[in-house]
Amino acid sequence: MEGCGKRDVDNSKESEQEETGRADINEEDFHLKILKDICCELLSNMLQELTKENTLEGLHQGHLNEQTCSCAFQNLLPLYFASVEGFLEVLREADQTLADNLEKRFPSLKV
Repeated sequence: MEGCGKRDVDNSKESEQEETGRADINEEDFHLKILKDICCELLSNMLQELTKENTLEGLHQGHLNEQTCSCAFQNLLPLYFASVEGFLEVLREADQTLADNLEKRFPSLKV
């Protein structure tokens, strides 16, 4: 009998710890989502400001490539469609092949 009561107390403590852990994870997920949203908005604004010269320099230095653009587009679309579309036009002037490849990966961008 004493063992059963002790196990019930231990189980309730474990349940409380699990619930607290889940609440912490949910709060962390919430904060990560806010951070992601802020980063996406910042990136969207930056893409709008890029010129052909900036884009060419980014391509030359290796900061812009198909992988980085794809990752950015995955996170920005569809919410920041106008920014991505504007950047794609600038990118098309700088690197037609890369712009075409990105349009193939993201059919919603095709005009």
